Amino acid sequence: MAEATDLLYQLNQQSRSLFQERQVILSFSGFLRKLRERPSHLIRNSAQYLYDTFNHFGRTEPGNGLEDFARWKVFDLGTHKNVPIVGSEGVQDEIFKVITGFVRQGYSNKLIMLHGPNGSAKTSIIESIGHAMQRYSETEEGAVYRFNWIFPTDKSLTSKAMGAVGPIGFSGIQGEDSSIREDSFAFLDESKIASKIHSEYKENPIFLIPMPQRAIWLKQWISEETGVPESEVEIPQHILLSGLSKRNQLIWENLLAAYDGDLAKVLRHVQVERFFFSKQYRVGIGTVEPQMSIDAYEKQLTIDRNIANLPPVLHNISFHEAEGPLVEANRGILEFSDMLKRPIEAFKYLLTTVEKGSVNLPSSTTHVDVVFFASTNEKHLDAFKTIPDFASFRSRFELVTAPYLLKPSLEQQIYAQDMRALGKSKPIAPHALEMLCLWAVMTRLKQPNPDYYDSKYRALIARLDPRHKIKLYEGETLLPLFKPQEEATLRELRRAILDEYQNVVAYEGRFGASPREVRSILYRAVQNPKHTTLTPMALFDELERLVKDRTVYEFLQLEPRGKYHQPQEFITVCKRDFADVFEKEVTASMTLVDEEQYETLLSRYIENVVAQVKREKLYNKITGNYEQPNENLMRDVERILKVNGPIEKHREALLGRIAAFKIDNPTAAIVVSKIFHEYMDTIKQHYYEEQKKQVEDNFKAMLVLGTDEAKNFKDDDLALAETTYRNLEKRFGYPREAAFESLKFLLTFRTQHTVT
Repeated sequence: MAEATDLLYQLNQQSRSLFQERQVILSFSGFLRKLRERPSHLIRNSAQYLYDTFNHFGRTEPGNGLEDFARWKVFDLGTHKNVPIVGSEGVQDEIFKVITGFVRQGYSNKLIMLHGPNGSAKTSIIESIGHAMQRYSETEEGAVYRFNWIFPTDKSLTSKAMGAVGPIGFSGIQGEDSSIREDSFAFLDESKIASKIHSEYKENPIFLIPMPQRAIWLKQWISEETGVPESEVEIPQHILLSGLSKRNQLIWENLLAAYDGDLAKVLRHVQVERFFFSKQYRVGIGTVEPQMSIDAYEKQLTIDRNIANLPPVLHNISFHEAEGPLVEANRGILEFSDMLKRPIEAFKYLLTTVEKGSVNLPSSTTHVDVVFFASTNEKHLDAFKTIPDFASFRSRFELVTAPYLLKPSLEQQIYAQDMRALGKSKPIAPHALEMLCLWAVMTRLKQPNPDYYDSKYRALIARLDPRHKIKLYEGETLLPLFKPQEEATLRELRRAILDEYQNVVAYEGRFGASPREVRSILYRAVQNPKHTTLTPMALFDELERLVKDRTVYEFLQLEPRGKYHQPQEFITVCKRDFADVFEKEVTASMTLVDEEQYETLLSRYIENVVAQVKREKLYNKITGNYEQPNENLMRDVERILKVNGPIEKHREALLGRIAAFKIDNPTAAIVVSKIFHEYMDTIKQHYYEEQKKQVEDNFKAMLVLGTDEAKNFKDDDLALAETTYRNLEKRFGYPREAAFESLKFLLTFRTQHTVT
């Protein structure tokens, strides 16, 4: 019992400390002090607040090559599910540019519509922005305030007649230290409050300061804060508006009249309250679902306890309360999810609301301060473009395209959380997700149009198949399909290739397998009883099943163009990729040759080539002398690499490749095995071919290990097979069952296809 009491005491102390630290409740004079200290922070509209949210969390600077966009860290925070947004830097950049435009013009007068295929993270991107706003509002820099009207209980007092001297139904609190409480009702105990009227629009308390004094003070305080001369200070336009809802304006006017213009007494009734953005509780972050038809409405309050206990001087007011997503989202963001699924009549009011920043309700017209977002898929947008009113809507929309990802390495990151969950029920083999994402991205690619490029590049562009287009996007080598010089040319054209299908209706990433399909395939594959582990083969089975029925998914119905739009053939491409990579891993696991020997040989070759091209000598550590490059070594390696054409040009190209790497990665160390990884593979393959019989015998031993057939093999052969299995698990992460299944697949695939 004592322990529980201690825990409650600790919890209470933490709660009180946090409450006091955040200064959740203030009197109006307390708010005024904060306003004077940091006026530019407390007068922000929703667009400025969103802009500051982005900048508060910062961004990572863009890299070289394709990484032309900064990545805003608000999207690393993730949604309320703690899932970060993968990729989509171009979408992020466009959103920030639109918000920056709103800030420069002083108001948001357009709706930001994210459009793209199903499952391209449109809603998640908006959720991430809302989540970041919530996190920012919990900081001191991001503090935002609204206000309530407080009317205390004081039954001994009578109402004041207009113009008379005396109470109007309430008075100061007896026994309170007015020097501490500043003659305010803001800190009254709930038992002493007769009525509390919330501001449903969460208006900024600054609007309780009448004009022109509001502008005069702000100019003076902003000048002191920023150092800008007072004559040059520009007050945001929204601050110069009346700002209060009709209900709050009526309360303010009636109290001011009852107090004979004594504003200080009116402001005693103001309780300033800090609030925190929240999607869950609909505070400053709202969502309008497709089935909803009313975004803002109001109802008259008649028997509400708060209304009944108001002082008589306010009884002449007809109180209405506004509700709905548009009201809840005021001072924040509002998302229209799948907006174009709603009847057009349901959102025609947005033409006025978005442009003028006001909403018409039965009893009033109220200013709203909201950044509007919407999401829609391409089919609905295409249909929307055909209606007569589209031109009117288009001028009030900022269309931002959100395509599927075009890099498998990024696509894999989407499913990190899923893979952790699946790994609890079944072991996962290496390359399983990699192969699935490779297939998915290939279904999204479009065939390059050679006519789009200069005539000297057209033949080269025509040879770019889906697999090598992905390699180009990923920055991987294109050898041996393309020669070194051709590869260098394609790298120079990479930006143009990526831009070819940007800003067009049928953009690259509009069609193809969505992350939802990929996730579904993953979960079906893990339940496949034929496979004890989640292997690439289990996923190949699911893909074969999926592509059989072309009526299910739109991307399966696209007409093939060259080697593009061929989902069935892409499965074979993925199988070939896995066969290649597993063969390298299993032969490396045999430890017939020390891996370091390959890298040492390649490093010595490159070192000699660089010296030969530069006409320099090499230092021999053994003799202590400087010697000419070893021509015999270079010739031997070039024979292994099967170098064709002039040797000097080949060697100069190697030096150029190192130089290009240093330009792109000025601070990175030169690792020969990474820069020339295809040469490493060729050298390994050369030694594999020399020891091919031993490798083949080992594969056979691995297949029978642990069975009765193992007695037909020598002990040394079985020992090597066991060593290979252990190394596959230790070095590459293959569970025993997955390694066995992968080896069977490799041998079967090699008999059916020519592995390149």
